[in-house]
Amino acid sequence: MVIEIFSYLSAGALSGLLAGLFGIGGGLVVIPFLAFALPDVGFPEAMIMHVAVATSLANIVITSIVSVYSHHKRGGVKWDIFRRVLPSCIVGAVAGALLAIYMSSQMLETIFGLFVFFVAYSLLHPRSASSDSRTLPTGFKLNASMFSIAGFCSLLGMGGGSLMVPYYSYYNVPMRSAVGTSAAGGLFIGLSGLICLMLSEFHMVSPKPWMTGYLYWPAFACMSVASVAFAPLGAKLAHTLPVPMLKRFFAGFLVLVGISMLYKSFF
Repeated sequence: MVIEIFSYLSAGALSGLLAGLFGIGGGLVVIPFLAFALPDVGFPEAMIMHVAVATSLANIVITSIVSVYSHHKRGGVKWDIFRRVLPSCIVGAVAGALLAIYMSSQMLETIFGLFVFFVAYSLLHPRSASSDSRTLPTGFKLNASMFSIAGFCSLLGMGGGSLMVPYYSYYNVPMRSAVGTSAAGGLFIGLSGLICLMLSEFHMVSPKPWMTGYLYWPAFACMSVASVAFAPLGAKLAHTLPVPMLKRFFAGFLVLVGISMLYKSFF
């Protein structure tokens, strides 16, 4: 148990550090870590990714609260945009979580493995400056986009920053506001998806102690404490370390994660 707790704390610390450094949700670390760690503590393969997704979303809720508060104090949250997209974020997150419940763990591993390749590519090839003529869509187009982003992120246990920030930036929302507004949206994506996965006990096979639905409390408690503690350090290091070089190393790490997840899903 001591080794298990220490491993959760280590993974949480790394996810918080990377979130502070790059503004990328901790799910990119938490999900693959749990996918490989949970079988060693007796979880059946059929529910590994479901537990990983729920636990990652719970961790995102905690870290998002801290992040939103910090960005709000600095005027970095566009609350007018947030209010417009909140309903579609909630509905999309619920749809993604329900879809995850009925997908196999192998399929979720495959989708996640492919997604981290996309994130690695995005880190190495950032989008060029957008045209000044682009403005954020309104009405159906905006809400359809947020529904899709929220659904996909909830499906994979992500907070939304890896997709929302580029989306807002593409439409000339200032980067700081894009990050802050994405954090606010990510909070409700995580919370909505988590509630669905916590209420899904009827669908579970061989539930284990210390669980509510698919949420595994020991992993969540340790990871959330460590990630919140280390996120400020990551933000501080972002102003002192050569971030472009760190991004290349992190992209390389994600490529290895993607290969490992795809290998795990097929073999």
